[in-house]
Amino acid sequence: MFIEQDRQSAETIKVNLGKTKLTGRVRQQDVFDFLRQSSTPETFQIIFADPPYQTKKHGERYTEKLLTNKALLQLLEFSGVFVLEKRPGEAIPEMKFWRVIRQKTYGATEVLFLSRANQHARI
Repeated sequence: MFIEQDRQSAETIKVNLGKTKLTGRVRQQDVFDFLRQSSTPETFQIIFADPPYQTKKHGERYTEKLLTNKALLQLLEFSGVFVLEKRPGEAIPEMKFWRVIRQKTYGATEVLFLSRANQHARI
């Protein structure tokens, strides 16, 4: 499943899925609205997030908001991986839910590979 706020980007994802003969659902929606409204029992092995690097209107950072979102954690399988792109050097909050298992920097992008802090705990 792909959640993309921008209409044109969502359409591009659909086109690329077709070209690669991959299947997937694409929802054009703000990810935080999706997480608030999500009642799906479905979980995912991999969750990938590439949020904007700038802050939200009220000074809140997308990275921080994702890392502290319990609904996101509930969508990840217990042995799953959350892959989060962020700006290199961007401070991350103390993580109660996540544990960094790998961290790589590629130019102007840093990628965190995260697992549940407690692999067996239910939220």
